[in-house]
Formats: sequence, structure tokens, C-alpha cells
Amino acid sequence: MSAESDLVREQAAKIVQSGALGRSRSYGRLLEFLVECAANGRTPKELEIAMEVFGRGSDFDPSQDSMVRVYAHNLRQKLEHFYATSGRNEPRQLGLARGEYRISLAAAEEVTETSVAPPALAADPAPPPSQPGAARPERWHLGAVGAAMLALGIALGVGIMLERAPAAPAATAVAHSPIWAGMLDDDLPILIVVGDYYIYGELDEHGDVTRLVRDFSVGSSKELDELMMNDSSLLSRYLDLDLTYLPTGSASALLDVLRVLYTSNKPIRVASMSEMNEADLKSSHVIYVGYLSALDKLEELVFASSSLAIGYTYDELRNTDTGELYTSEAGMPEMNRNYRDYAFISTFPGPGGNQILIVGGTRDAGLMQAAHALADPMFVASIEQARPDFGKSADATEKRPPSFEMLYEVTGYGRTNLDAMLVHAAELNYQEIWGGVFRQAPSH
Repeated sequence: MSAESDLVREQAAKIVQSGALGRSRSYGRLLEFLVECAANGRTPKELEIAMEVFGRGSDFDPSQDSMVRVYAHNLRQKLEHFYATSGRNEPRQLGLARGEYRISLAAAEEVTETSVAPPALAADPAPPPSQPGAARPERWHLGAVGAAMLALGIALGVGIMLERAPAAPAATAVAHSPIWAGMLDDDLPILIVVGDYYIYGELDEHGDVTRLVRDFSVGSSKELDELMMNDSSLLSRYLDLDLTYLPTGSASALLDVLRVLYTSNKPIRVASMSEMNEADLKSSHVIYVGYLSALDKLEELVFASSSLAIGYTYDELRNTDTGELYTSEAGMPEMNRNYRDYAFISTFPGPGGNQILIVGGTRDAGLMQAAHALADPMFVASIEQARPDFGKSADATEKRPPSFEMLYEVTGYGRTNLDAMLVHAAELNYQEIWGGVFRQAPSH
């Protein structure tokens, strides 16, 4: 085994570990295969790649199916992007030769510098082709203005997380309430999970990204990869950009939540829903901040003991006992008037003696109202007074983990929450949520 081969493998490992290839495993498999071929001094054929990397049969016809070429093109772009950004200080750089499937290693100064331009955003996109297995009809194409607003929301959120400001008296008062005290007075760390949305690129006939697409039926790189593996014609239409976005209201909601959390000196970690590890549900207090439509892996738990269910469009909730619908009017054309939105607050014990708190909304106004309610002393007092789980105890001061849900009808204007009215409150059975395997927290 030559020293050059070792350097190629080492460089490939750095690229994979950096996350530059995205969450799709296909690009990692392709890079690994090409690296091994290079180490053995040979250049594979397109048919061989299709069979060895993508599991295609010997009847694969490269003249009729461009899957391998498209994946190679995308891999080349990912390598170039890595060395133009986080890998720019690497003295030796991997490259994928154009027109063939050969990986090589060259000194950085020998590699032609490639500028990485952001994808152009179409202001008036054409309808996308239909896809198999679409679970919901919503598909959002983000125009330039919309993308800029979403980017602003992300930037605000990051700015909030970077600075721990002194606690205000209102936040200190709220921190002592039963809703918050259980999470702030023990030794468990706190994880804030922000609901994000996966988006991917749509390519034109030249292979350039012209649109960003949000599709409810494609929620991750893995799902996009599976979709393209089932229909190779989509490989030339879509590209995994390893990109997610946050709704604008998440920034305001995060600010309210962090004001309360910063009254303690506990370690606080922030992760997007797409990055959340299921093990966190047991090892940390978990606070979810985001739209109900972005609950993802938490959705089943949140509504396991609930008398509410998310509706077909994710902009509505349905009371399964009464049949009543709570439908958000946010996003409708008449946005120059007041509209209804919904704020959702839910909290229940986790499986490891931790607590889970959901700060959610159907859209921005509802989400911001939920966070404001939990950070305002008067509103928190009203929540405690209306807590449905207190009514089950002979002693309302009995110390036990809170386990309830509340839904507020919010009056919104633009992206602002103006007023709120409680429309639903119910106790949650946490043993029902966790299948009866809840264990009390260990004593410290």
C-alpha cells in the first residue's frame, strides 16, 4: 500500500467527517469506491459504479440512465465546495476528473480555484413535476424575498444564542414557576430543539440550481436519496444541498425562551430537529421551539396522550373527542387584516426523569404567543391557575412533574401576535406516552 494511497484515504475521511457530502449515504459510498479504485491504480466504468455503488443490475444502460453521471457531477461540486470553504487550508486536495471517474490528489496551488456562488432563486417558479409517494399536497418554492426573510430569521436566532444577557426580573420570576423550576433546579442539561425544514435544489438543463424546494413528502437527505434511487430520472432534476431553514417567528420565540433559561447557569445546547438524537429524549430536558408541522420525530410522542390531532394541512388541529377544528388563517391572501392562529403549549415527564416542553404554533403568530406566554409572569400565573393536571389532585400544591397541554386562539396581524384566548386544556397521561416504562429521576 503506497503512501499516496494513504493520503487519499485520509483526505477522503476528512471530507466525510466534515459533513460536506450531506446526510445522503450515496455520495459517501461513491467517494469510498472511487478512492479504493484509485488506490488500486484503476479507473472504473460507469456500469461498474452503477452495480457496485448503487446496486443496479448488469442490465443497467448508461446511455439511457444518467444516474451515475449526475451523482459524479454532484460529488465533484461537493468536493470543490469543501475545499473552497472549511477545507481551504488543506495542502493536498482531492479532485474528481471531468469526463471520467478518477479520483486524484494534487497540491492546493495546482488546483484551479473554484468560486462557490449561492444558488439563484427563481421569483416565479414553474410547477414541479409530480412525484411518487407524496403524502401531502403542500410544496413551497422559495422566491428571493421569502428566502431572504428566512435567512434573516436564522441569523437572528444564531445571534440570540451567542450572547447570554443578564436575567430580567420578569424572567427570574417565571423561572421559579412549577413549569420551569423542575428543569432549572436539577443537574440535567437542557437541549433546545428548533423545528427546521429540509429543502433541496431543483436543477435546470445545465445542472445549475435555480430553485429551492420544500416538499412535505421529502423531509431529509435520506428521503430525497431514496426518492431518486427509486426514480433515477429525478437525479438530473434535484440536488441535495444539505440545507434547512427556520421560520422567522422562531427567532422571537427563542429569545423569550432563552431569557428564562439564562436565569440559571445550566449548560444549554441548541440543535435543529434534523440534528436531534433520540437519546436526548432521556438524557436532557428537551424544549422544542417551532411550528407544529416541524415536530417530526416528536410528533407521535406529543400527541400520544392528547385529545388533539394535527390536521391534513398541518395548519389545523382537531379535537378527537368533540370533532372541533382549530384552523389557522395565517398565510391567507388577506394578510392586511386580523387573522386567527394557534399557540400550543405541552409539557410532560420524559423517560429518564427529565421534562419535555413544547413551545409551538401553527404559524409565526401562534409560535411567538406560546413563547411569550411562558416568559410572562402574569401569563404563567394564568397557566398555573388553569392547569388541568392540578384538578386531579386533592392538594394543588403537591410537587409532581407537570403533564398537560393547552391551546390558545391567537389574534395575529402580519407576523405579530396581538391577543390570545384559551380554547383547550387537558391533562396528559405520561405513562400512556411512554408505554408505561417511565422511571423516576435518580436522586442526586
